[in-house]
Formats: sequence, structure tokens, C-alpha cells
Amino acid sequence: MNNRHSPQAGWGALIVLCVLTMAGCAQPVETIGKTSIDQLQDQMAIAGYYRAEATVLKEKAAAIAESAVRYEHLFGPQSDWVSGARQLSRYYAVAAQDLERRAEAYEEAARAGPQRRR
Repeated sequence: MNNRHSPQAGWGALIVLCVLTMAGCAQPVETIGKTSIDQLQDQMAIAGYYRAEATVLKEKAAAIAESAVRYEHLFGPQSDWVSGARQLSRYYAVAAQDLERRAEAYEEAARAGPQRRR
């Protein structure tokens, strides 16, 4: 069997993959102080995180729903591509709703926190 790729190409691809992985992990992360006295700020930061993640999932759900429509035109309404895309879109939509509920719970805890201390 004739191998058309040199071993150096494989190592080069591996190095590029590792560099991209490290670059993705090097993004700054907002941390929440574990010994923070200001729990209100921590609760709101967590709520903000959940809201941001919910927004990302809503966008994914919408994009995949659009793909399902395109797949329906290409492959027909009974295609596995169509049903799979619709199921994935619903999954992302439900996950976004769950994250929204979590965000609301943290916001409620932040609002109730100062009242409980009085």
C-alpha cells in the first residue's frame, strides 16, 4: 500500500491541534470568590453566566431549526437528517429554558439574600 502522507505531516497536524487547544483554554475566566463576603455579587455573576449560556443555546436551537428546514427541502420531510435536526433543536431549546430557570433562581436568591440578613 502506498502511503501518500509523510510522518512529518501527521506530527504537524498534531502540533497545530495542540496549539489551538491551548489557545482555546487560555481565555480569561471570570472567577467567583469562594471566600467572598458579597454573596449578592456572586449570585448575580452565576445568574449572568446561566443567562449567557441560555442565549448561546437559543441561538444554536434556532440555527439547527433553520438547518432542518433546509434538510427537508433537500432530503424530504421523512429524512433522518430532518428528524435528527429537529430533535437536536428541541434539546437545545429545552436546555436553554433550564438555564433560564437556574438564572432566575440565582437572581431570586440574590434578591432574598439581603432580606434574610435583616
